[in-house]
Amino acid sequence: MRDDVGVRGLRGVLTPVGAVLVVVAGLWLAISPADSTVRLTSDATHGVTLRSMRPSGTGEIDPVLANAVDASLARRGVAVRTNNLALFLQDVAPALRPKQTQLFRNLKAVGMSVTYRRAEPWANYRGQPGTFRVSMRYVLHGSRLGQAATDVGYSYAFHRGRLWMTSDRALDQAIGSNRQPWDFGPIDVLRRVNVVVIVNRGQLPRARSLADETVASAKRVRAIWPGQLQTVPYVVALREPQVLTEIPPRQFGPEPIQVRAMLSPAIGSIQPAGGWVVIRRTTVTPAQLTHALMHLLPVRLGDGAPQWLAEGMAQYAGNQVLPAVERAKLRAALTKSERLQLTRLPNDDEFGAGAADAISWVAVEQLIARAGVRPVTEFYRQVARRGYNDAATERLMVEYTGLTSARLVESVRGSAG
Repeated sequence: MRDDVGVRGLRGVLTPVGAVLVVVAGLWLAISPADSTVRLTSDATHGVTLRSMRPSGTGEIDPVLANAVDASLARRGVAVRTNNLALFLQDVAPALRPKQTQLFRNLKAVGMSVTYRRAEPWANYRGQPGTFRVSMRYVLHGSRLGQAATDVGYSYAFHRGRLWMTSDRALDQAIGSNRQPWDFGPIDVLRRVNVVVIVNRGQLPRARSLADETVASAKRVRAIWPGQLQTVPYVVALREPQVLTEIPPRQFGPEPIQVRAMLSPAIGSIQPAGGWVVIRRTTVTPAQLTHALMHLLPVRLGDGAPQWLAEGMAQYAGNQVLPAVERAKLRAALTKSERLQLTRLPNDDEFGAGAADAISWVAVEQLIARAGVRPVTEFYRQVARRGYNDAATERLMVEYTGLTSARLVESVRGSAG
């Protein structure tokens, strides 16, 4: 077992019993191993003592283990809601308690309600049949966002008739867990009406500066973007580089700021519940922050818009902060040869290298110059929300802007002078 396992004397054989009595805060429940749909009442989520039960040695998940884990996960959510650290740690192995204590304090600092739901078992993962992928559902207080979700991996074992959480790291590499802002600590959280900033402990002066810059940038973006937006930006500026990264990483390069989705728990949903603004560098410019917020404000629409439009809109918003002479220099960086050789708008897989970013900015600038900001942002809203195919996207572009993609490319070529 891993070094965070804090109990010993585990067994690997299931005791053959027909029904098991589970003591739950004085309430006795009869659980049959053949019944995996036992429902635990709210009174049943404040204590569990299992007697004479051990996990199956076959790797299959016994219903008693599953229901005991469900009760333990329910208690965690109740503990966060009622600010009860002792309840949160009730089923946590001793060696794991310091880390789980910090997690609890971080959850309370961020300000959130949490529920945990057991998903599929990780069968025979390192010989531990009690390892599960768990869906952590959360709502950020005051954010005006819906419920979001992230995955964690928890391992459980029985010891002397008690269920214990023995590891919270078993599936870090398999599912990319333990990368949320509350997984690194201790943290400080600066909360204002229209922005929340999460930093490492002792970094509140930086949080105040970022909050001021975020509010100013948000005003600039809202002047451009009339559609659906995230009212309260959540800015994460932790020193740990792995915060809100993915497995495998999908970032294109050392971006100063990234927007990461708060995924929706709805099955099949392509529309996030919201987004995090993740600061990747010690210092960022107003243009970079405005660029990031242009990605954030419509984030709940999903990522169905073509990349040239999404990135071009963000570049347009960020570059509006710059003096006219600086914007002229950026246009000049896209050479006359690159413009004249352009035959189509960049594909989604062409970003991160070459001139795709610059082409997208110039294309959106040309589109706005000809059609206006409002029609272009409405076009963006329509395609981002539904993720149309190329033919439908082309039709909507003509409907809202009056230009085809071919006409837009021609306009970009013509801007070479």
